[in-house]
Amino acid sequence: MMAVIKIDIENTTESVNAQFNAVYPFLRIGFFKEPHAFGKSNGKNKVINDSMKIGQIKRSIQSGTIEINGNTTVWELENGFEKQFGLNIQVFRKSGNIWLETTATDNWTLQQQNEQGKFLDEDLKFERENTDDHDIF
Repeated sequence: MMAVIKIDIENTTESVNAQFNAVYPFLRIGFFKEPHAFGKSNGKNKVINDSMKIGQIKRSIQSGTIEINGNTTVWELENGFEKQFGLNIQVFRKSGNIWLETTATDNWTLQQQNEQGKFLDEDLKFERENTDDHDIF
């Protein structure tokens, strides 16, 4: 499935992430102050607030779009945001109630990441919500 993410100075990081998350509901984008190397992560002190406008992060940004599909790898997406817009992002995958950076799987496609997130979400939800799992008093 092909998707287009629109970027302009008025978008917030949250609205960009919402566009992405609409296509890949078990993934999200995190914005960072600095780039990272393949397979590496950024520290929590480098995270950019979800409500920040893109124009506040990068004043000289040109409006545009980035096209993605299920065969796009995490690294291609992250690298594309940096090359095209000068934005430093990392993809996170849902794992139950937490979001994990996908640094160890930067070579996976967005489809693979999303399917793994869905599997983990359903598997962990089943474990949490198992109605047969109760103590007898």
